[in-house]
Amino acid sequence: MGMINNLMRNLVRGHAAKRSWTPAEARELIARGELDRAGEAIDKLAEDTPNRDLLLLCLRGELAFRDHRDTDAEKLFRDALALAPGLCDAHYGLSIVMLARAEPEAALRHAQFAVNTGRGARFSAQLGLCHLELGNFSRAGSALTRATRLEPSDKASWNNLGIARRAKGDLYGAQISFKRALEIDPDFERAANNLKMLLSDAETFGIDLASPPPSRTNASPSEAGFEDIDGLEAAGELSAAIEACEQLCLDRPDESAPVIKLYRLYRAQGDTQNGLDALEAFRSRHPDDLDALKEHGIALIRENEFKQAKPLVTQALEARPDDVDLLVAMSDIRFEQDRFAESGELLERAFALDQSLHMKGKLAANLHARCRYEEALKLVDEMLAEQPAVAEDVMGVRVYALTQLGRHDEALPMLDESIAKQPNDPNRRFPRATIHLLNERFGEGWDDYAYRALSSTRHLRMVPFPLWRGEPLEGKTLLVLAEQGLGDQVMFASCLPDVVALRPARTVVEVVDRVAPTIARSFPECEVVATKQDAAFDWVRKLGHVDYFVPMGDLPQRFRRSHADFPRHTGYLRAAPERVAHWRTQLAALGGRPKIGVSWRGGTELTRQGLRTLDVTMLRPLADRCDADWVCLQYGEVKDDLAKAAEAGMPMHHWPESIRDLDEFAALITALDLVVTVCNTTVHYAGAVGREVWVLTPKVPEWRYGLHSTVLPWYPSSRLYRQADAGDWQHALARIGQDLSERFPRS
Repeated sequence: MGMINNLMRNLVRGHAAKRSWTPAEARELIARGELDRAGEAIDKLAEDTPNRDLLLLCLRGELAFRDHRDTDAEKLFRDALALAPGLCDAHYGLSIVMLARAEPEAALRHAQFAVNTGRGARFSAQLGLCHLELGNFSRAGSALTRATRLEPSDKASWNNLGIARRAKGDLYGAQISFKRALEIDPDFERAANNLKMLLSDAETFGIDLASPPPSRTNASPSEAGFEDIDGLEAAGELSAAIEACEQLCLDRPDESAPVIKLYRLYRAQGDTQNGLDALEAFRSRHPDDLDALKEHGIALIRENEFKQAKPLVTQALEARPDDVDLLVAMSDIRFEQDRFAESGELLERAFALDQSLHMKGKLAANLHARCRYEEALKLVDEMLAEQPAVAEDVMGVRVYALTQLGRHDEALPMLDESIAKQPNDPNRRFPRATIHLLNERFGEGWDDYAYRALSSTRHLRMVPFPLWRGEPLEGKTLLVLAEQGLGDQVMFASCLPDVVALRPARTVVEVVDRVAPTIARSFPECEVVATKQDAAFDWVRKLGHVDYFVPMGDLPQRFRRSHADFPRHTGYLRAAPERVAHWRTQLAALGGRPKIGVSWRGGTELTRQGLRTLDVTMLRPLADRCDADWVCLQYGEVKDDLAKAAEAGMPMHHWPESIRDLDEFAALITALDLVVTVCNTTVHYAGAVGREVWVLTPKVPEWRYGLHSTVLPWYPSSRLYRQADAGDWQHALARIGQDLSERFPRS
């Protein structure tokens, strides 16, 4: 009997006799506070676990953290990162340590990187917690919603989501979240206290939490049999409503209305994943049911699963081409693909059928993305007149539209007021940076610009070293991390001499591979590492000890805080001398005329291409003012444009190899007499090699070009020709033509 009793006791205890464990099982033990058993489980981690040695370090780190041995935990996480610098589990681990150490911003960066590179509910939960700590409640809500979807039984995330929702004024949603946490664990004291305070405040201020506000109510199928379910939902009894609706789905297995209702109830409860599973199960049996197809596609879009949603929405829209919801859904898919023009056409079709407040908001955001700022602002103002309560919801579009229209005196006070309430909100700090930098208030601008990575989170990259914040560098090793585009890296590289002047023992500079040869030649004091600028940080392992890292875009915050801080250089990039000689020979063979490089397209749809691009034939009058050899510097497909230019009377010489290879590009530009270009990478290369460059800028350009100076402070050899009126290039081109005739007078 003793043997049987022992066997039964082991079975009751669960997995005590297991020979191997999974990481998830070990983490569950840690979460339950069973630390001794968790340690045993970690020691018996299954041999076939992917990246087992790395996960052992991370699991032991999580165990040490839960055991209040933070120093040991940090060392274990850093040991893992020394072997795999991009390991999401270890970045998550550093985040939990740093948040406990009251370093929420550093914790946030590591958590965001973990979310970007891994798919774990705990990553999103930690990101949400970091945002909560910083008071960024909207971002906290988004991260925690994702966490609860990935792990519906995570009581802490439900509780934190309730806190975020309450802070945003969504009291009904907060109540649902706290109740969900308590359903998972009725003894969860924090959630019970939060719910108690919420109900007390609601009673004090006369707020009815018994049923959802109208704005939260989805239009449900209006059919017989839903009366009891609707009554339970209206009473806030969502679990009971779900149970009743599940029974209705069993009773009516071939009808889509019950399963659509079930999905919406699950979503109202916050358990979106179960709702999606129900829709998917129904559609597997009824693939041609259009109502379920539509609901499933739109549901996936809500969860940012655009790739999965596209075939569903496409099929449904083909069958229902005038369905407003489907037009909006397809517009959202195109918008996510940065195909703003196509997205706008779909949204305008939808708006013609539905001019509700919600649709006005969607269209305003889309118009802004298409650089139609006046129209976007008009719609936003209409919305505010109709419903002033939407002011916070439309603030982003309104601020950006005002900024791009040059109405900074209106936008700035709105941002200042919002930032005073939420000083760490990147969605407010980065737009304010844009205004300050456009107005060449560099110190204030760079301080806000430091929030850029948290404003565009999918581009955030992290390495496992302390962030440099201006500490002495003498004798230290600093890693400068690549970011943003080619032109930005060339521009920010102008700060590298300032870094070297601080006498670090080593300055390691990561740049994207296309830029690396020129940067390496130009800054021999630095160790230049060429990468794909992705999250695969295997190259970091080879660096040895690193004391600090700094994103390249943070350097101006230290070294360019006023106009006086920009050096009067004659070029800091060095093209290969033999290649410069080659291009000078090539150009000289064309004759004795001036050699002028031109570029006429800038950016993409995402980066305001429409405002930075002109038709190549608009350059034709320049040929009348200056007898020159014109050289194409335009990146991308230019065959048709070159044909148009030649037909118009301005033929161009084109060496494609000199544009594909950026080191050749630097050499060719160095060999020219002048460059005339719109705002694109050509500006940065020409200015950085010290070649004279005349730049055509929109009336309100990107922040790099400012609004007031005639010369880019980054490039003393530049000259800015600004539009007098938005969209009008003729005035600026006429001025360039006049200056060309003076710079290169006809003989």
